[in-house]
Amino acid sequence: MKKALLLPLTLFILSCTSQTEEQAAANEAIPVKAIIQGKEEKKLPSSKYTIEQATEEDFIKAAAKPTIGFNMGKEEARKVKGVINLKINGEWRSIEAFTDTLLNTDDPDIREYRYLGQNIDLNKYLVSGTFYEDYQTYLVDMTTGEVAATTWTEPVVSPDKKHLANISIPTVMEPSPNGIQVLKIVEQGARKDIVKYVEIEQQEWEPFELRWESTQAIIIKMIPIEQYEQLQGEPKQKDFSYLRLTIK
Repeated sequence: MKKALLLPLTLFILSCTSQTEEQAAANEAIPVKAIIQGKEEKKLPSSKYTIEQATEEDFIKAAAKPTIGFNMGKEEARKVKGVINLKINGEWRSIEAFTDTLLNTDDPDIREYRYLGQNIDLNKYLVSGTFYEDYQTYLVDMTTGEVAATTWTEPVVSPDKKHLANISIPTVMEPSPNGIQVLKIVEQGARKDIVKYVEIEQQEWEPFELRWESTQAIIIKMIPIEQYEQLQGEPKQKDFSYLRLTIK
């Protein structure tokens, strides 16, 4: 009787081992090449950009370079009764669009605004808006007080100061954007306008950081969305992959 049971038992063990190996393979990191050759590749080639695989070393080298952003100074902004006030043409102006609402509540209409700094070369202030399930930043013209552009997160200026780039917030919540935005700085006489140049919104990879590698190339630290969900939103350094976005 023991010999009769041996073969079925052996087959059962082999079957379980095979399923375990298949499951482990499915949980491995998805190759970057597979992402590039997936749905996003169908949209390429683009007249404005290309995407290719990069390395962690590329990201580290790019991260070592100076970053151009927005600096916080004194007497540039203040909040009065929940409203952001900015110095426009040297005079204080209340920006009613940036009014805190329903703070310290769970109301879906809650909103809070913060001053993040200025960039003299762009002649722009940066203000953030935190909402119930969203986050945005606003580039405000220091001369007119008007919102020149809205971005998903804090933008980083390119080395030649001709572009701005920002990524979405890492999240699995819907319908939050997911990808990267690149904006172009267009000089109109003494004025500098900011226009959207490239916006890649997709569901293949989740961006975490970006660094300008050159005046045209950005290295993106990311993780495939399927893998990000399996890790329950808590990736480790070894889980990340990298992409190079080159704008034309």
